[in-house]
Amino acid sequence: MRYFKYFPRIQYDLDANGETRTIVDTFRFAKIVTAFQDDITFYRFYDIQEGERPDHVSMKLYQTPIYYWTFFVCNAEMKSLEDDWPVPSNDLEDKLKHKYVHTILTINTFDFFNKFTVGETLKGLISGAEAKFESKSSDLGILRVLNVTGNFTNSEIIQGQTSGDTATIGTQIAELQSPHHYEKDGFHVPRGTAGASEVTVLQYERDRNDRNKKIKVIRPQLIDEVAKQFRSIVSG
Repeated sequence: MRYFKYFPRIQYDLDANGETRTIVDTFRFAKIVTAFQDDITFYRFYDIQEGERPDHVSMKLYQTPIYYWTFFVCNAEMKSLEDDWPVPSNDLEDKLKHKYVHTILTINTFDFFNKFTVGETLKGLISGAEAKFESKSSDLGILRVLNVTGNFTNSEIIQGQTSGDTATIGTQIAELQSPHHYEKDGFHVPRGTAGASEVTVLQYERDRNDRNKKIKVIRPQLIDEVAKQFRSIVSG
């Protein structure tokens, strides 16, 4: 992974929040890729196998691990190893449990978009269960909560202990089992659309992980020449 020594460092607002940090300037390499992106003779597709890391794939294709970084600049949607490189199927759900940490209270109505105050305690008026309100998505019909004590009863009324707002919940589920979006005929549609199917967070992440297994790679016979061009560009 020493090949990054050829990249200059730049200040870049990666998170689009106005705060810059020093990163390796891989964007210059994109000039080469852009020039050839419509040339099918420049690249081919590769299906990442279970458990393969970027350096493994580089070794398999190029007989050296040092070209692992080319996979990230050849595939615009692949922005980080942690978030975008596919995870072995058996490990995916465990990883996602650390990303999706909320408990979800579902609500079947559409009238709670202006209810509840972030940080307040929600209490079930039948069960006595309590939770800290974090956020909501009225388009999905969910409330995201943390620090749940007890178990909310299906179809019970909950009340915000600060706002006094109330709503009738459907059920209590893990965030991975909650809706990510709704689909009909391959398109995202609003909740409540006739004939729409619910796609859970877990299914969305599984599908995304599977899609990420197919990547563009530079053809092995071209990799050395591309690397030479790259070194010429970054050196000025």
